[in-house]
Amino acid sequence: MNRLDEGLARLDRFQQRHAVIAFPHAVLKRYGEDRGSWLGATISYYGFFSLLPALLAFVTIIYAVLGQNPTLLDEVLAAVWATLPFVGVDAIQRVEPISGSGPVLIASLLISIWGAVGVVRVLQDALNVMWCVPTYRRPGFVIKLVRGLAVLGLVAAAVLATGTITIVTLRASLPLARAIAGASLSIALNVVLITILFRVLTARHLTVGDLWPGAVIAGTSTFLLTLLGGIYVERVVARASAIYGSFATVIGLFAWISLLVQALVLANLVNVVRVERLWPRALTGRHLGEGDARAARLTTRRASIIPEAKPTGATPAKNTDEEDQSHRTPVT
Repeated sequence: MNRLDEGLARLDRFQQRHAVIAFPHAVLKRYGEDRGSWLGATISYYGFFSLLPALLAFVTIIYAVLGQNPTLLDEVLAAVWATLPFVGVDAIQRVEPISGSGPVLIASLLISIWGAVGVVRVLQDALNVMWCVPTYRRPGFVIKLVRGLAVLGLVAAAVLATGTITIVTLRASLPLARAIAGASLSIALNVVLITILFRVLTARHLTVGDLWPGAVIAGTSTFLLTLLGGIYVERVVARASAIYGSFATVIGLFAWISLLVQALVLANLVNVVRVERLWPRALTGRHLGEGDARAARLTTRRASIIPEAKPTGATPAKNTDEEDQSHRTPVT
């Protein structure tokens, strides 16, 4: 062994003995193994092109329900726009309810909802990949569609709640108190929403204890990125020329969605590594440990297209959620 190999071996042993280094390294390594950047890019692509259909469907439904109460309608719409930093005044003015009557209106509304459901279906696939759910156990088209519609309703309610919190705190008399209260309530709401999303969209049994660390990371990241997005709009987009401002808005919106999604992917992988105890991991192909072995077994299981066959007379196969339970004690 030359000096370089010996130095790497020492560094590897050091990081494996210290959880503060080994755990983040395991998360990043799993991010690469699961092609986290590709998963995030796919979700971001669908999210970007699903945003407008989702807004059209949402605004149409809100107008149908609250059309007779203009004051409440304006407050609800203001709450929605308050949570979307890159939706400027021009875009808000262009997002109008779908017009038409009877079958035309229903068909247009269904098409818009279908476009919005796309990102939820892709998110389901990504979560199942990261949690190594075997292919044969992943939900079919109908179940994914139903879950997608349910999640869209939940997200719409959360957006309204977050926007309402923002408006109420802005009207408070104490600047510091309203900032702290608004931030705390928004982060708490984000954490609850993301915990539910992780639980509902993953095709395996997961408890709140399995999911809360990643949900806290994702919820806090969502709040901070939304805050930074608002600052970007105020400092860059609002002061830009009409043409440059349009480009800055589109680029900023896509970058904002991409960062949100990447934070969500990394947060979920924190849960995966913690629950499945996929750490410590080796820096190189040498000195592999139990974390590397467990990661290899999970990756192999993920590709299964049929349940593992058992010899005649053998005990029934265990449920996938019960496999490898000996190492699923979460890190505290």
